[in-house]
Amino acid sequence: MIGGVKTLYNYLRLRPKPYTDKYKHAVINCSASQSGEAGYDLATAFSNFKEDRDISSGGNTLDSSQADQYANKIGRLLGTKYPNGDCDEIVQRYIKKRW
Repeated sequence: MIGGVKTLYNYLRLRPKPYTDKYKHAVINCSASQSGEAGYDLATAFSNFKEDRDISSGGNTLDSSQADQYANKIGRLLGTKYPNGDCDEIVQRYIKKRW
């Protein structure tokens, strides 16, 4: 439950921000994954659903979706590795936050 709330909260909070798309993907997945296995699984399912929908609707190319999924994976791995860390700081070590 906590992972789901974090995922939705961060999605809505980060969506309008002027950050890179890949940064947003990674932070959302990082935060959810910090909630444990259930959060990790939820972030994976949410990310897969969103990317499948983006491709089928024409909102994303396959290449762009694969890049998003890579950022999602980085975020989940970082969230698992640093369960008490600040996802904003952690993710910025690997993915550019601003354009």
